[in-house]
Amino acid sequence: MKFRALMQDPMYMREFQAIVATLAKLAKECIMILGERQMHFIVNEDQSSTSSPLVWASIAAEEYFPEYRLETARPDQDYIVLSMSSANLSRALSVLRGGGISSCKLKLQRIQFPCISVIATVSSSAVTEDREVVHDVPVSIIPASDWSAYVVPRVPNSQLALCLPSVRLLRSLIDKLKNISPSLEFQASYDGELSVIATSEMSTVTSRFQRLVPRSLTGSEEGASCSVDSRKASAFFGALQLPNEEMTIAIEREQSIHLQIYVRQDVVLHSILPAVCM
Repeated sequence: MKFRALMQDPMYMREFQAIVATLAKLAKECIMILGERQMHFIVNEDQSSTSSPLVWASIAAEEYFPEYRLETARPDQDYIVLSMSSANLSRALSVLRGGGISSCKLKLQRIQFPCISVIATVSSSAVTEDREVVHDVPVSIIPASDWSAYVVPRVPNSQLALCLPSVRLLRSLIDKLKNISPSLEFQASYDGELSVIATSEMSTVTSRFQRLVPRSLTGSEEGASCSVDSRKASAFFGALQLPNEEMTIAIEREQSIHLQIYVRQDVVLHSILPAVCM
């Protein structure tokens, strides 16, 4: 069982670090699924917290890694599945935020324990030779017999999706609305309007985003709505470390809300907020 990947573009390295930093703010543990062409990170709802949403990232290997090699334990297996501390991985990758990093290698190896080694090469004009900064992140290798418990979540069959041009505005709004109501209702219409509604015993607050770009999927033109836990919504938006402003909000009527941030064409951060009973 072997894995090795190499990043060399500073922008891609910072994006990769920001994705992992986002996950680390949401849960203590994460699952890393290494496939032949894709890498996935999954953080499930933290059992110790009722406000932690389901979040995962899917990364096409060719987007970030000019070198990406995977060798599974058996020829009939397509993946390597690892469990690790998201905080430890985030700390190991934090070196990528600085300047002078010419490359970063990720390598699965066994020292005294199985680990993902993060090996960053630092170049400096002050010295003639590059130096390496190495962090070994302990991992647990999930046996194939348990893989069914660690699958990439299914994207919901949403009736309507809207493209929101500013994550920042919605993040600020939800941070305020969570103090008004334990749940938030999202209503989307085919004419490109998104309403976020918080209701309490004393008042109802409705905020509207208009002239959004709709992506109708299935169903009639009645639009779609769903109420979700305001703390889970706030936790997701508060954790975001990515600079991307655009987000797609897809609503599966009365079932869930699917949030998507396209970091790149084949690099996507997802979150599913399940419906709550009203």
